Amino acid sequence: MKKAVLQAWALSVGATSGYAGGLDRSGQGVNILFEEGSVVQARIGYAMPDVSGELAGFDSGDITENFTTPALAYKRALNDKLDFAIIYDQPFGADVSYAAAYPLSSNLVPGGRTDVLRADANIDAITALLRYKIGNGFSAIGGIGGQRLESEVAVPAALGYQIEQSAETDFGYVVGVAWERPEIAARVALTYNSKITHDVSQTESFNPIAGAGTGAVATVETNSEIETPQSIDLDFQTGVAPRTLVFGSARWVDWPQTVYAPPTYVGITGKNLVDYDSPNWTFTLGVGRQFTDQFAGAFTVGYEPSTDDTFSDLGPTDGFWSVGVGGTYTIDKAEISGGIRYTDIGDATSNNGAEFSGNSAWAIGLQVTYALN
Repeated sequence: MKKAVLQAWALSVGATSGYAGGLDRSGQGVNILFEEGSVVQARIGYAMPDVSGELAGFDSGDITENFTTPALAYKRALNDKLDFAIIYDQPFGADVSYAAAYPLSSNLVPGGRTDVLRADANIDAITALLRYKIGNGFSAIGGIGGQRLESEVAVPAALGYQIEQSAETDFGYVVGVAWERPEIAARVALTYNSKITHDVSQTESFNPIAGAGTGAVATVETNSEIETPQSIDLDFQTGVAPRTLVFGSARWVDWPQTVYAPPTYVGITGKNLVDYDSPNWTFTLGVGRQFTDQFAGAFTVGYEPSTDDTFSDLGPTDGFWSVGVGGTYTIDKAEISGGIRYTDIGDATSNNGAEFSGNSAWAIGLQVTYALN
């Protein structure tokens, strides 16, 4: 019962590309470690956010592009005590593009290049995990995670500024503990993902005022440090009636660790390109039921409280609430899951005074889990 219900939960919460923290996409889950035996799992989520705002009477347009969140995982039971898993996902990302008429999309340098305020950031991660069953329902979790980061940003209002960052791969670690009581389908798991520090090289370019009217472009090769943030995840579940589970999670992400301050951009504007004032919490709660031997379903609600901070124009959202539904159908050794989620995205004020409100996102997901034994 619990396995199929939790597959349905995964699709109503995780595989549907959450909008937690604006950049937080996969949730860095480790639930595959608790699958029985050895399995492979493939998942794809597709999110359709709609985020817009206004600055000085100018409409930003819908700044967010639709995006996919793929994930692949393999879990093997090495023996009665030890499990191994390897997971590929995209834990963080951004894809933002503003309207050409938006004030920050305008280059005021005569003869300077034209563009729009935009950002494209991609982080691919591979995490290798071990779970050791200590006894009495307790287990320890540990592993190593590698992240590959690359990004490209344009801020035309800052002298036609653009930056292209070379791909950089760096590593962190995962540790955790879990407790299970299978006879009542109870489990609590606490995991910690370390921050990962990326020392990146990049190309910064802009239109110097001295070259106004000539279209001159100054290019500088520089270096910066970026940290993807540390996080803590608490996941729980318990049976409350025959064939019925209650489950939930709490996730804390230390976003103030993420600061991107390319030296040329800071010299032009006196500001960081990306930074955050506060960490954020994301909560989910749901109920799942095994309706037949082949079909299980789940319903979830999610909540991220607003911080009332101001945000970069490259990520102007503050909190959310969501509802999701998912279902899993079992065929022999395969479990096929699908889910849909609606998110009401919180209003936000950008560092430049733009107001973003009335925003939302839809997301869908598909997941297949296949037992190898």
